[in-house]
Amino acid sequence: MKLLTTIFICICLLSDMSWAGDHMTATLEASLKRAGDREKIKILNELARAHWKTSQKKSIFYGKQALKLAEASDDKAEKANALINLGVAHKKLSDYDEALSYYLGALKLREDIGDKKGVADSLHHIGVIYDYLKKYDDALVYLHDALDIREEIGDKKGTAHSFHNMGVIYHQMGRYVRALEYYQEALKIRQEIGDKKGIAGTMNNIGIAYKDIINYPKSLEYYLDALRRFDGFGDKYEVANISNNIGQLFLHMQDYDNAFSYLEKGLKLAQEIEAKELVRENHMFRSDVYAEKGDYQKALECYRLSSQVRDQIFTEESGKKIADMQTKYETEKKEKEIELLKKDNHISQLELGKQRLLKNSLLAGFCFVLLLAFVMYNRYRLKKKAHAELEAAHRIIKEEKEKSDKLLLNILPLRVANNLKEKGRADPESYDNVTVYFSDIVGFTKLSTKLDPIFLIDELNDIFTAFDNIIERNLCERIKTIGDAYLCVSGMPEENPNHAENIVRSAIEIIRYLKDRSQHSDIQWEIRIGIHSGKVVGGVVGVKKYIYDVFGDTINTASRMESNSKPMRINVSEITYQIVKDKFRFIERESISVKGKGMMKMYFVEG
Repeated sequence: MKLLTTIFICICLLSDMSWAGDHMTATLEASLKRAGDREKIKILNELARAHWKTSQKKSIFYGKQALKLAEASDDKAEKANALINLGVAHKKLSDYDEALSYYLGALKLREDIGDKKGVADSLHHIGVIYDYLKKYDDALVYLHDALDIREEIGDKKGTAHSFHNMGVIYHQMGRYVRALEYYQEALKIRQEIGDKKGIAGTMNNIGIAYKDIINYPKSLEYYLDALRRFDGFGDKYEVANISNNIGQLFLHMQDYDNAFSYLEKGLKLAQEIEAKELVRENHMFRSDVYAEKGDYQKALECYRLSSQVRDQIFTEESGKKIADMQTKYETEKKEKEIELLKKDNHISQLELGKQRLLKNSLLAGFCFVLLLAFVMYNRYRLKKKAHAELEAAHRIIKEEKEKSDKLLLNILPLRVANNLKEKGRADPESYDNVTVYFSDIVGFTKLSTKLDPIFLIDELNDIFTAFDNIIERNLCERIKTIGDAYLCVSGMPEENPNHAENIVRSAIEIIRYLKDRSQHSDIQWEIRIGIHSGKVVGGVVGVKKYIYDVFGDTINTASRMESNSKPMRINVSEITYQIVKDKFRFIERESISVKGKGMMKMYFVEG
């Protein structure tokens, strides 16, 4: 489910300038060589804007050149434009602090020269950054200021954008009725000025808001209108996005046939345009539909597909390096299995040799009576040697079998591994009382680009090994790691009445370990932790490379707890809190809007 957030200045420029294509970019670069200094600044700024969607590095390159020339010529208007271009590029790189610094610089310059429209646009940009940083109160202050100026100067399109984005912020705060009021204001203005794409985007958001206040008929009405409009524009991305939204809505309405119909349409389009996040979301919604219908096998398959796409999204730069290390591990494991097979074959050859030797000895006894004493002695000597070799071979088999079992237990829980060895399969199972731990490392993607890959892998291996020791000591089960994310459970596949207590205690020990480690480490790693309890489905995925995985709404909610946590804090849901509230100390938090869940109560654990 995707809220459509608009950034006014970006949309206006990119939709109105035909030079955004490669041909016009080449034309601008050619004209740059023969332009005067002031004209060069404008062309450089246009080139920076032209690369907003294609290459942030090029956008920054041209933006810095424009900034340098504008400072030299004291051209405040173009200097402000260059700062905005640099801010947008850094925002798209998720470097929000740097983007905010550029936006604030542009705001001051535009205030100095009295450019009211520019001031409003700068305020809007700053509000969007605070939105991304989840500082919603600050975001609303800047967006309100932008709105006041736009209404004053009669900028209707900008006013609609302000209303729309303020609606998005109220939506994310869980104030759905308030969000609807702002969406309706935006829609009214966009209908008045004929902003067709803006109308469609706002209708999608209104549909999401009505869904979140459980008014499903109204939600469906706006979704379908938005879908029809985007379909008319030929906008495949938004058609796929809204088809996903409608599929999820029919899931809530328990109309599974229609849910599957729209999700199939969304999946086909998302795969066609390679919109991986929409593909991942679609598989997750399909998994939820199958789970609601009780078809856990198909639910597991869809969840596996969603996880695969999530892995593909993650597998960039450091993710690829981590995948290489995991491939190396799988290769080494396969080589050990081959060595074991070779040893089995060697033992079989020894057995055959022993049998051949005995047969030849008997024949020699019948044929060569005179050599009977020698043959008997030789037979005794060789038999003793073969017996010694056989015992050594059995010992090797036992040792290698123990190594193989240990490797298998590193991948699968004990009971699941035993089922696979005994039956050759392990069916999915549902567990009602499970607590799920989910954590990831704060700022990992940004930090990983600066570290040597071998050092990064060594650090992760050291940290996750410590995590494994802690959760094993507290009777928990690690499920998997995906890059810097770590997922473990308690209460499955073996039931445990103390599942919630075990997980919370493990989380406290993990935070304590990281704090102690930071005192003597060059890198101070910090994590966010989320914990939730409930029903979970577990099963083995794959037939060649076995992976034990878990899925269900409890896993999703634990992930939401983690994303709404803070660095080095443990965020637990209301359900988990009620189970262990008498065994640990907690800090109650204000209710927070959770994607797909509405308002949820959460608690921080006091370590």
